[in-house]
Amino acid sequence: MSYQIRPARETDNGAILSLLQGTPQKGAVTLNFERNPDYFRGARVTCEEPDVWVAEPHDQIGKVSAVYNVGWRHVWVNGQVKPVRYAHDLRIDPQYRNGMILHRLFRQLRRQLAEGEWMQTTVLRDNNASLSTVASGRAGLPSYYPAGEIQTSLLYTRSRRQRQPADVTIRRTGEEDLADIARLIAREGASKQFFPYWDVARVRGDAYCYGLSPNHFLGLWVKGELKGVLGFWDQQGIKQTRVLGYARGMGLMRHLYNTHSLLRGGMKLPAPGGVLSYLTLHSVAVENNDPDLLRLLLDDAVNRFQGRYDALVCGFFTQDPLARVPARYRRRLLLSDHFLVSYDGDPREQLDGRLPYVEVARL
Repeated sequence: MSYQIRPARETDNGAILSLLQGTPQKGAVTLNFERNPDYFRGARVTCEEPDVWVAEPHDQIGKVSAVYNVGWRHVWVNGQVKPVRYAHDLRIDPQYRNGMILHRLFRQLRRQLAEGEWMQTTVLRDNNASLSTVASGRAGLPSYYPAGEIQTSLLYTRSRRQRQPADVTIRRTGEEDLADIARLIAREGASKQFFPYWDVARVRGDAYCYGLSPNHFLGLWVKGELKGVLGFWDQQGIKQTRVLGYARGMGLMRHLYNTHSLLRGGMKLPAPGGVLSYLTLHSVAVENNDPDLLRLLLDDAVNRFQGRYDALVCGFFTQDPLARVPARYRRRLLLSDHFLVSYDGDPREQLDGRLPYVEVARL
């Protein structure tokens, strides 16, 4: 079957959403990662400058048989700010997967990349389809260089007793705190690889921060000085994790599990067609990468948002000392593999020894 590969247009929105709805991740619980109601709204959150491409069959004008996004965002690399592409949202209609479409897509990608340019991408550990295809090292595809394991935690919200030092204050931020937040994020962000670089003032209404405002952070002050910040983001307006169905026997287990979650805290499993309830954390920065400061912030967050969301989503690379903190809470742990993708040699050789950072809100 012949098709053209071209830049996506806003008029492709409906066809892209249909493609996303038709490519679920199957398992004991079948999940679909959706971008309703506007794919491009979410694309502008994941990347400051999206670069979305689609494959359109010549005999079905308006249909999208494949999509991918390799847009840019500015991140810290070796202590310098650099635009780096993030490869994501690769979806192929099942009826096209046995042909040459994947190789055609990657030939197009090769033309998009500058000489020596590399990209980031992440693949869920359970996503065997991606690990066995795009990350397999097949001829004609770029090389995927392993660059760390990511631990994504769904921390179950619940009421909990907080033990807060007398000289510590934790509260939601406001307009007057943005300058201090920007300084803390820039200082701590520069010490890590891939920490997002962005103007915090963009929370006042920029597309890159859709749904955020100056009071969508928790700040931690010690003796009046800002020492930690944790952003929180309800992203239901740009992406959803929808449960499409359960394996045989899971129907009864769902009700038992939900009863247990109601009593002890946990992620409630909705009926087929429902979406999971969670709040995504972002811009996590604490002075000197101090796990004790992060623990105080997370203690406040899991208590503060109990009753409104089932879970808080946060992620850290395994080697980051901050990754030990979420293990203190009741949680569901997901593992992902982080890769640097290149046609022109191993990008890992360009990196110094700084700890890597992952912004799960922009994956």
